[in-house]
Amino acid sequence: MKWKLYILWLIFFFAGVIFVYVLPADSLSPSLRYLFLGIWGAVVTALFNTITYKLSNRSKEDPFDVLAKKVPETQFVPVVGGKEQMADSSLPAYRKEEDETEIHAQAAKPQIVAPDFPDESWIDFTHELLHNRPFPEVVRMLNDLLPKIFKNASGVLYMYSNNQSELHQIFAFGPNIISDPVISRSECASYDSAKIVVADYSDPQHVSGCIHLHHRPQGYSFCAPIEGLEEHFGVLTLQVDTLPQGETTDTWKTKISMVATAFGLFVANQNLQLRFNSQSLRDQLTGLVNKRYMEEALTRAVSEARRHGTPIGMIMISSDNLETLKTSHGAHAAEQMLWELAQRLPRYIRTEDIPSRYADNTLCVLLPGADKVRTQQRAEKIRHEIENLQVAYGNLILQTTLSLGVAIYPDNAKSASELVSAAEQAMQQAEALGKNQVCLAQTTPPGN
Repeated sequence: MKWKLYILWLIFFFAGVIFVYVLPADSLSPSLRYLFLGIWGAVVTALFNTITYKLSNRSKEDPFDVLAKKVPETQFVPVVGGKEQMADSSLPAYRKEEDETEIHAQAAKPQIVAPDFPDESWIDFTHELLHNRPFPEVVRMLNDLLPKIFKNASGVLYMYSNNQSELHQIFAFGPNIISDPVISRSECASYDSAKIVVADYSDPQHVSGCIHLHHRPQGYSFCAPIEGLEEHFGVLTLQVDTLPQGETTDTWKTKISMVATAFGLFVANQNLQLRFNSQSLRDQLTGLVNKRYMEEALTRAVSEARRHGTPIGMIMISSDNLETLKTSHGAHAAEQMLWELAQRLPRYIRTEDIPSRYADNTLCVLLPGADKVRTQQRAEKIRHEIENLQVAYGNLILQTTLSLGVAIYPDNAKSASELVSAAEQAMQQAEALGKNQVCLAQTTPPGN
């Protein structure tokens, strides 16, 4: 059939060629002749392909039509009383066996109860971690959280102290004493393995090498390393006589892993921050220079004052109600007030004076070349300005007063350390006398 169509295509094509050939020479240019032949060939070829496709489709049946004509083998299952009912003969034998096997397997599966986890307490705890709260606050929250996560368990949090050979107890919780207040790292198998070590004291083959748990070797114990950024900071160890119903050692490993990992990263971040602050010149909260910078500046100022016989003034400043603000409105309110004090302090002193954050709640001002009268005047100026300060904090207005201590070199001290000590004592005296006042140092250097 196709060869007949091909001959017909040749006849039509050559008819077009002959038609172009017999045309007068001046009727079409050579380029138009070639263009006509190209178009004519394309049209004839398209017609040839169309006819061939239609004839070939007639010669065979559409596979989709075949599928449509086949009768489905699936039988409808009648529904009676809301449940499917099927005769045993409606399913092949192998399908019955598979279904029965699946039913028995599902019935044999143990019913696992979701472990009890205090979601709100855990969210509050991680919130404090993310906001990088002070270490004592986080430890206190962790002490309250662990008994809620690990029911009926006893535990100890160990951390390194001044060396990396001994682990000291930070806190303990639960009804039983399970370990000593101080242990060596060689006593806990989790240190060398860097993994959570589980001991099942009912099975001698699963008792670990954590020999520090000798006070109550029964039930189950868990020791998890406190690590972060490839540093080891301590161990969290737990012991429980019987696991809660529906919970397994794996679920407890998961929970203790979550706690140890989150706390370990927090400790690592705190450690990095301490290193950074020790090398930095600025306090992170207030933006003032830190204690280290102030002490270095004071040492240089004392050397300069000795050579030229000039005085040095120092003012120690303590807010009278930061602790009250922290208790009543939270730590952030106290930090906000301390930040406000630090931002305003440079306005009340000279350009050459050096304000700094000396301690957590203590600010300090170093006044090179200032005598007792000028230093005392500056201190009174600061006290008066802050006494009238009102700080907006949400819907609240925060206020505070200051207790200030003034000391002068060489009137009250012969060295930099003595000057700092004299100013601190004067500040403490102002606090003892009722706060919101300035006190002068009364000590006189020996030998004067």
